[in-house]
Amino acid sequence: MLAPIPGGVSLPLESRHRSRQLIASAALIAGAAYLLWRWLFTLSIETLWLGLPLIAAETWALIAVSSFVFEAWRLTARPVPDYLPGRRTAVLIPTYNEPVEVLRPTVLGALTVRADPAPQVWVLDDGDRRWVAAMCDQLGARYLARPSPRLHAKAGNLNHALGHIDAELLLIVDADHVPLPHAFEHTIGYFDDPRLAFVQSPQVFFNRGFQHPKSDDPLLNEQSLFYDVICPGKDRNNAAFWCGSSAVLRREALHSIGGVATDTVVEDAHTAMLLHAHGWRSAYHSEVLAVGLAPEDVTAFLIQRGRWARGCYQLLRKSNPLSLPGLTLRQRVHYLASLLHYLDGPQRLISLLVPPLALLTGTMPLVTTPALYLALFLPQLVLIPLASRAMARGRYRFADGERWGIVRAITYTKAAKALFSNKPIAFAVTPKGTQDANAKPTILKAPILYAAIALGSVVYQTAAQLIHLPGELPIFAFGITATWALVTTVFATSTALAAARIRHRRQSHRFPVSLQARYTIAPNALPLTPAAITDLNSFGLALTTHHNLPTNGPITIHLSLDNQALHLTGTIVRAAPHTNTYGIAFDPLPDATQDTIARWCFRHPFGQSHDLNRPQEQSRGQRQAA
Repeated sequence: MLAPIPGGVSLPLESRHRSRQLIASAALIAGAAYLLWRWLFTLSIETLWLGLPLIAAETWALIAVSSFVFEAWRLTARPVPDYLPGRRTAVLIPTYNEPVEVLRPTVLGALTVRADPAPQVWVLDDGDRRWVAAMCDQLGARYLARPSPRLHAKAGNLNHALGHIDAELLLIVDADHVPLPHAFEHTIGYFDDPRLAFVQSPQVFFNRGFQHPKSDDPLLNEQSLFYDVICPGKDRNNAAFWCGSSAVLRREALHSIGGVATDTVVEDAHTAMLLHAHGWRSAYHSEVLAVGLAPEDVTAFLIQRGRWARGCYQLLRKSNPLSLPGLTLRQRVHYLASLLHYLDGPQRLISLLVPPLALLTGTMPLVTTPALYLALFLPQLVLIPLASRAMARGRYRFADGERWGIVRAITYTKAAKALFSNKPIAFAVTPKGTQDANAKPTILKAPILYAAIALGSVVYQTAAQLIHLPGELPIFAFGITATWALVTTVFATSTALAAARIRHRRQSHRFPVSLQARYTIAPNALPLTPAAITDLNSFGLALTTHHNLPTNGPITIHLSLDNQALHLTGTIVRAAPHTNTYGIAFDPLPDATQDTIARWCFRHPFGQSHDLNRPQEQSRGQRQAA
């Protein structure tokens, strides 16, 4: 089925959607009926101090679900366009303070990106670092540092580069996103449309951090719902926006709006909205074109999400999509849904605080009979999660969603002050790389404090039921509220434990591999002993053998990558005797050897058995069938 968008372009849409749409419609009807009853019949003047925040939070929750259903109603299923040779292209890598182990693989990856003619690779160094210039000279990339004052962070850096680059199409990747060789080959064809401004692709992450659930799917993370469902849904109405990295942009389009937007710290979404308002079109390409580095721990996660929240609140105030001329009605709804997503913070904070407050004070935030409450509450309680799961197409997990929501609640709520302040917002760079070897586990005090208060409120109200203390609730209200408090206590506790467990101490991420090698623990000794390599990076590997090896002893490993023989010397620094698996730290390697390992690892970021291009091959098949 094809869906028209403004400009006479028709997009292929997914099939088999009716059942999920029926479930979503039933859920929204049940939710609307419940809220109508709540607003008209359940509020009491005496308990309005608690009842009004609760009903406001419930109302916002239904608005958020409705927005999600609208965005995920149908998804585009774009086939790969035919390649268009002859376009001048460039890969732009804006960087500020990333270390060499983060930046160098990105430059190496950019240099493998294919196009005809070959792309220019530009490293845009806002840190003006000599070692970055030397690295670019060594590898064959172009180096550009802008002079002081370096205003507007990444946006200012890109705008400075636009005056020095004459390429028609620009692949922009963050300094921690390594582009794959086919990034241009599979996207240039979209620009046969002269009004297409940019193509955005999903962002996936080669490492595992706080935003990753326990799953065998290496691509699944906290942003999967956005990139795998919401973005293709936005694409249906020409509303997919630039997400900062892993996107190809038309230089002419950027010039037509005066360059990358600098008024907010979410320059990507802001720029996309201005482009759409000026009549440009966008495309969402669902294939992975780059692999990035996710925030390792919860602190980095919250720094990044806090910047996004403040920037979106800032954008809502400065350039509200409801009043910006040029946008279609559906584009306004899509942009508003994304900007208002961050109100999830205040809404969730209210939903967390209401149960312990009700249990400690004996306040009933709504007045009704148990039978009527259950008759109206239970249908939407069941249907809304079912609808969310159906519309999420396998990208929704209730427990993970609650964990991420709890940890974001205070950060999102604090960020809301940007709605009311003209004060400039500093661009907070997300910390890259690993922690210090002596770093202590991250302790989330807020969820632990909440869990203690909520559990204490349940204990107090239980005592009130038994010995009739002040604030005793009716038994039905006690049962519902105590259950609610205990469930949120479990989620808050698990959130704190999950954050504390994540500690990355290696110099660089180890990639999972399945390779055969040979080794010797005595210099120049023969014969060599066979072994299996289970993880690898430019600084070390994990080796499994049938023999016991001495910790802190030397080792020489013979390994072949892409038919290139590597002879690696190092030290056995870690041992797991029961599995005969040993951690090896390499001696300092030549740059050429490190680069060979890095290139190979980033071509197989999740192991040789995981094919990143599998969805792409399906798209080619769809094109041939059409």
